[in-house]
Amino acid sequence: MSETTKIVSKVLIHEFETVALTVLKDVCIENNLVGLKVSTGDNSVGLKDSSNDIHEILASNVELGAIFLTESEDCNGVSGLDLCVKIHQERPELPIFLRRIKGNELSGAVQEAVTGFYDTNNIHKLNELINEYICSMYYPIELAQGFQEISNKVFEDLIPGSQVRCDYPYLVKDQIIYGELFSLIPLESDWCRGYMMLQTTENEILDLIRSDRTAIHSTRPSRYEINSILNEATNMIWGSVKSRYFTNVDTNAENRTHVPIIVNHSQKHISFGSTEPQLCFKYTVHDPEHKFQDFTLHQRLIFNLNWSPEKFADSDKIIEEFVDGGELEFF
Repeated sequence: MSETTKIVSKVLIHEFETVALTVLKDVCIENNLVGLKVSTGDNSVGLKDSSNDIHEILASNVELGAIFLTESEDCNGVSGLDLCVKIHQERPELPIFLRRIKGNELSGAVQEAVTGFYDTNNIHKLNELINEYICSMYYPIELAQGFQEISNKVFEDLIPGSQVRCDYPYLVKDQIIYGELFSLIPLESDWCRGYMMLQTTENEILDLIRSDRTAIHSTRPSRYEINSILNEATNMIWGSVKSRYFTNVDTNAENRTHVPIIVNHSQKHISFGSTEPQLCFKYTVHDPEHKFQDFTLHQRLIFNLNWSPEKFADSDKIIEEFVDGGELEFF
């Protein structure tokens, strides 16, 4: 990864007034936000278009950090006041920011659904909301780079000859599950406690195994063989991450807290008992010989039990000192 690597977050925008769109574009650039604009017939400022139906977008499992709405009505007569309550019921973990243009009192349902209010004359307030609700957890770029480098190598080793591409690391507030298969493994050190999750679809793993590009040679792979691909990838990433970053283990185990993990399969939703932003990666695996179609693997880091990035920075500095002093060398 290059020095220009950054951590971004995708946000959904239902806005169509030119001045407000220009302001939001500047805000997105300043805060490393990728704006996905709901198509309303005005794309004059160049934000990325998406479906013209906001509910279709939410149902499509696009991973988001927040939603920006406006009180103004679009050409179809739909305003943020119409949408915010329904969106909040559908995706309660997503922060909703509403641009006010009137001064009237809002209903209790709207006030409960909306995370924060702003107007184009007070962008400082909007930046505060973004910092508090989207970028509230600091993830060292060195950690993001390390996870990506390790994961890339694991996927390439498991699928010889493949090419792996990863988008920018990104933050999400939602709790949706991608695909039918996911694995969880604990991440524990003196500076963090949580989980790493890998997600993909069963059909993509089936196609991969049938292509004869893995260690499994079968045209009719069993459920165990399908699961073993994801299990092996998870264990290999965890092992490399553990040896690189988890040299100091928290010994105060008797005082540890635990939070139930809730999975709702019908809603494709998983809750770790925390609303903090999760650090995510999306990997695309490509076969130059076209023996299998490109497929995606989604990786999430969920530090829901303990997160002390300042200790991570200290441990990274200690390792550098050992390397500089000759006590350690990179393998």
